[in-house]
Amino acid sequence: MPIETLTTENNTDKDVIASEVNRILGGGGDSVSLDGYEDSASGQGYANAAPYYIDAVHTAGGTQCVSGVKDFVYIKNTGFFYDTSTTLGAVSTHAVLVVIREEAYATATDGGFVSSADAAEVHFYEIAYLKPGQAIVLPLGAGAASITQFGSNANDLSQLGSVAGTGQARIYVKTVAESGGSAPSNGNAVEFLAVD
Repeated sequence: MPIETLTTENNTDKDVIASEVNRILGGGGDSVSLDGYEDSASGQGYANAAPYYIDAVHTAGGTQCVSGVKDFVYIKNTGFFYDTSTTLGAVSTHAVLVVIREEAYATATDGGFVSSADAAEVHFYEIAYLKPGQAIVLPLGAGAASITQFGSNANDLSQLGSVAGTGQARIYVKTVAESGGSAPSNGNAVEFLAVD
């Protein structure tokens, strides 16, 4: 929801819906296909109504959140440090950065990122910056709908979460300092659901 902060005549701040938008933004609907609940807790994020937390480490490269192509992905910064896969640690004020990791190319046919110096390297694309308690939902349908082309070349569309073949697009998470300063010493617990 877009928010503006106004100062009252008593010098107190009041948050209101941004006047340029003047409403709460939202959406709804059904995902393409959600019939793949047979994965393990570590693979899909939930089992038997209990979340399986992952540690969004603060070190270089982060943590892979989702492996393989899915039809629905939900990722939440719990606002707590990671303790174990089933328990939360202390309260955290740090953010979680959600990215797509594109693999470096090995041959000309592998795809992948190439730097301006024509060197193969792993590259990350920001998808979301989640403050404590914030979440993102990604309903995905290209795989279920057999869509493989976006541009003018055959098979130029990679499904999010792809980990093999050309156009690998892996979902990673990393804890970052709330102020953009030095990295926190612990990673936040991330709650997720990934269903195919």
